[in-house]
Amino acid sequence: MKFIRLATIAALSTTILVGTATAVSADEVREVTTNGQVEFRSAGEEDGPLEVIPPVTEPGVEIPPTVPGTTGPLSIVKVPAMNFGSQVISNQDQTYNMVSEMENLADGSGQTPYVSFAQVQDVRGTNAGWDLQVSLSDFTSNTQNNVLTGAEIEFVDSRIQYEGTNTENSPTAHAAGLTLLPNGAARSVMTAAQGQGAGASSIVWGDQADLMAQFEAEGFDPETDVVENGAIQLSIPGSTAKDATTYTSTLTWELTSTPGDEV
Repeated sequence: MKFIRLATIAALSTTILVGTATAVSADEVREVTTNGQVEFRSAGEEDGPLEVIPPVTEPGVEIPPTVPGTTGPLSIVKVPAMNFGSQVISNQDQTYNMVSEMENLADGSGQTPYVSFAQVQDVRGTNAGWDLQVSLSDFTSNTQNNVLTGAEIEFVDSRIQYEGTNTENSPTAHAAGLTLLPNGAARSVMTAAQGQGAGASSIVWGDQADLMAQFEAEGFDPETDVVENGAIQLSIPGSTAKDATTYTSTLTWELTSTPGDEV
């Protein structure tokens, strides 16, 4: 009797399994959807240094960060160095164009002038906005007339180069004719309001075509001649006493995460 009972149970079990298999058979399936996913995080020091993105595609130059090893998530990666050349002492009011910055071509064939720019990279992923400001110290020397009284720098004109497909995220440039006074208040040159400025943004001074025209002009000698960038100028009163020496100043660039008032 034990054998019969066990056999009966086995038969019933088999019947149940066959019935279940029949119940779950499906119709034809011709379309299926599944999920894809990617997660982003704010960049940090562990992700390595940021790379400068030149605001012009020609000429092909490789421009290093102003501070080597700059990392995210919110950083100034490039600002211009301003050299206004060698000038003759004058008793008249004078305005001098900035000497164009030069950099090596990527193909190693020499140097070329390029437009000056300040670049901010925001890889926080918060869209919180930021404000880039600059201030100027006195132009000084170690000679008798050691301060260029009344000297000032003017950003004559500019444009924004935003490396993003959504132009609504582009930050705002300063107004034309922005002036820096020595020891004066810092001035905003590029401002990203809330919701703007994610990625790489540049405030650009100068016209690359004009710089190249000067550089490639007949008779231009890169050993003795200079290319001038008229988008940034230094003005000095004629009444300011000037010694035959080099005067230097410091430009301090500061990036804050809270946007300031637009200039």
